[in-house]
Amino acid sequence: MAAQILPFSPPKSRNSGLPRKITQPSSQEFNSNAIPRIFDEFWTAKQRQMHSLHYAVSYRGSFKPELPDFFIKKFSDPGDIVGDPFGGRGTTALQSVLLGRRALSNDANPLSERLTYPKLNPITEEELEGRLNEINFERPRKLANEEDLSMFYHPDTYREILNLKDYLKENRDDVDRFIELIAISRLHGHSAGFFSAYSFPQISIPKSNQAKINKTRGVEPDYRDIKSRILKKGRLVLKDGEFEMMRKAAKKSLLTTSDSRDMSKWKSGSVDLIVTSPPFLNQVDYIADGWLETWFCGIEKTTLNGKIVQTPSLDEWMQFISDTLTELHRVVKSGGVVAMEVGEVRYQSKLLNLDEVLVKLISEKKYNAGQFSIREIYVQSQEFTKLANCFNVKNNVLGTNTNRIVLMERK
Repeated sequence: MAAQILPFSPPKSRNSGLPRKITQPSSQEFNSNAIPRIFDEFWTAKQRQMHSLHYAVSYRGSFKPELPDFFIKKFSDPGDIVGDPFGGRGTTALQSVLLGRRALSNDANPLSERLTYPKLNPITEEELEGRLNEINFERPRKLANEEDLSMFYHPDTYREILNLKDYLKENRDDVDRFIELIAISRLHGHSAGFFSAYSFPQISIPKSNQAKINKTRGVEPDYRDIKSRILKKGRLVLKDGEFEMMRKAAKKSLLTTSDSRDMSKWKSGSVDLIVTSPPFLNQVDYIADGWLETWFCGIEKTTLNGKIVQTPSLDEWMQFISDTLTELHRVVKSGGVVAMEVGEVRYQSKLLNLDEVLVKLISEKKYNAGQFSIREIYVQSQEFTKLANCFNVKNNVLGTNTNRIVLMERK
């Protein structure tokens, strides 16, 4: 059964100076002929152009806030419910609240809720500084009884981190949870603003790798007091304000921790718009790449094994996404819209466009035929920035380099 094609209305471009290119796929492509593919720069490639809360913490595999901003504005109205079954660091949820929508955000990893809740419930700078002054970072403790993280932290820095970690186990109001968010963002990185010796900001590298970095650079971790760094980063994150509006909207929002194939706390037929991005096969190891973050939050790695889908098998990935689409069909209103962002990956030495795989899932009887109608496919075309280039990312050359969003409507 071929996918139903709805009438196409080209979106308004955010950059009218760039030509829009609309292509029709070849009839040889599976079940995707006649589906418009729109190539344009729908949002800017520049960094840090949105609300400061979006940049509270780095997260592997996350999309820019401009992406959900584009689709939320185009396909929903104030007061609508916008959901994300793969919530990550809460980008869709935060932008939904900022635009006056109700947010539903879900993720199999409980770390997602720890990163998202404080951004939806921001505090004031005065509350942040006042609470930091109340916390005892200097409590003595025997580091020999703790996990060895000497390759990352100076002993005095590590002692402060452990004292904050213990404090946050027992203290969980909104101020404490915001402090936790900012502390997570400072655990490792490449500048003096982080707690660690020189490291990677986006991923928690293995201990042995960090030891090699230290040896190569000829350094040992120096002392970094964590209180001043939390305060400095917190002030940057809070600088754009709008707290009262956000907290009011957050009361009507819902954060859940469950498998995307079974989000039982999401009401059937309640969601107006989904903006999401599932894992791209095994391109990112969310468990390994976030081990320091989950350690700090007291989340046991063993509780995550088997819950976060990371597979090199295309067949397994397709079945996982198909089952997720079935659950989305349950929660989305009739006529509601799903914008699912996927990319291109290297699979068996070939470049695989996952939007084409997604079309297959939506179109075939074996998977999700009859649940959704495909509207169009958006391909974000842009020159990558200096930040991307430093990680050796070149557009359309290596890894997942383009945003490819399949827009579908629930039947």
